[in-house]
Amino acid sequence: MRVKKGTLALDTPAKEVGSIKRRKDSKKHYVDFYYFGHRIIRSTELDDTTANEHRVRDFLNRITKRIEAGTFKFAEAFPGATKKEKAFFTSLEGREYRPEPHQVFYGEYVKEWMKTVFPSFGSPTKHRDYKESIKRILPYFRNMTFHQITGHELFRFTESLKWKTGANKGKSVSRSRKVNILIPFRAIWNDACEHHRWVIKSPCDGIHKKLPKTEKKERLALRFYEWELFLENLEDHYRPIAELMILTGMIVSELSALTKDSIQGEYLKLTSSYVLKEEKTSMKTAFRKRDIYITEAIRKQLDILAARAKASYLVTNIRGTRLNSTDFAKVWKKAVDQAGINPMTSYIARHSFAAWSLTIGINPLRLVKLMGHASKQMVYEV
Repeated sequence: MRVKKGTLALDTPAKEVGSIKRRKDSKKHYVDFYYFGHRIIRSTELDDTTANEHRVRDFLNRITKRIEAGTFKFAEAFPGATKKEKAFFTSLEGREYRPEPHQVFYGEYVKEWMKTVFPSFGSPTKHRDYKESIKRILPYFRNMTFHQITGHELFRFTESLKWKTGANKGKSVSRSRKVNILIPFRAIWNDACEHHRWVIKSPCDGIHKKLPKTEKKERLALRFYEWELFLENLEDHYRPIAELMILTGMIVSELSALTKDSIQGEYLKLTSSYVLKEEKTSMKTAFRKRDIYITEAIRKQLDILAARAKASYLVTNIRGTRLNSTDFAKVWKKAVDQAGINPMTSYIARHSFAAWSLTIGINPLRLVKLMGHASKQMVYEV
């Protein structure tokens, strides 16, 4: 076999792809190369020195080999690129862009979450509560990545929570308040893990064990003489409303939703509630939708309310408009203060209704239905 003569270019330098540049307004090295036909210019943040130039050239040579081998990953090579760029080039590479926990800042994710997921919450109460909690959460975690948020860090956050206003201003918030604030935190964390397909330990795991234990508050009920003293100091217009509460166990949001059509024969039908100026057909539990038998005492109060109601709504404030929980709370507090009894909210009427019913010997299972409880546990244990 005849062998062809010729020389090998053993000393010919390897072809270099991409270039190293320096801008007039900068003393840093820049890389300049093409990837999938798109020109990429990025600062290396390295000073313009000979040693650094060799480092950058080595980097370009390495990524060139990976590009030729089809193993180059733009998102890993340029972690500082925008999400849009990472997603774009990852798509061209035939992969799905999924940032790791250390690449996603909590604040950035929450901003996107508020636009996409949060609007799907239909409850106005949930909207309000989540927004209030997120106002507490964001300042602490905004600039942390999901990788940096640990169980210990979450506990430190709960320990930093203080009352901002009121008599307890500057004091630590209660355990129950801490738990409520963590509800949206947990929801956001779980959504992020599902969205990015992360399999990581949640900082919420075991957090309840770390929170300080507090004694459960006793459900208070009024003595009858206290109730009478309270009614004496309550504005005349609101007495039938308070009387109806103590006779039925209804709360303000249920009263506000009553219409004249709610009175059907011998029964008062509760089918909705009125919360934060919004009608809710889905109540706290399905059992809260209930029929209350109209006794003679209940009928008396309903007749008063119906006679003065100018619109379809049965329970009105002194201005003749629909009963508002905020206004009613002020009227209630004023009567409590004038009566000189222990501070209490209108919810105590519901507790008192239950306690008085048991005192006169009502069947506990009957009381469960009257109160609209999901089970008998509340009546027997609470």
